[in-house]
Amino acid sequence: MIINKTLTLQIKREYLDKIISGEKKEEFRDIRPNNSKKYIEYFDPEDGEGEDIRPIEYSQIQFFNGYKPDRPEAIIEVKKAEIEYIVDEEGKFVEYEENGEMYLKAQMVYSLGKIITSKNI
Repeated sequence: MIINKTLTLQIKREYLDKIISGEKKEEFRDIRPNNSKKYIEYFDPEDGEGEDIRPIEYSQIQFFNGYKPDRPEAIIEVKKAEIEYIVDEEGKFVEYEENGEMYLKAQMVYSLGKIITSKNI
């Protein structure tokens, strides 16, 4: 994993508290056309067949609650990041349309590790 590459995310206080207590061990974020560059990168697979995607490798997530200077915040280790495609009851990929384009519905799943720092908790 890349050393000290940090993803910054806003989070509700109740979820930040659950992360700090160890109750919440994963963070989920929808991948949408307007935010995909924050979560995924495109690459050419070794077989040369088209283009594929993979998670951007972050070593930690900095969670913020609110926008005030004394807001609660924490930096949490990322153990693993995965792209999870959403499927229906029949196991088929769920698609959606945005701005006239079709996309597969997907989310990022971040497995969270140790608390690196926290303040104003």
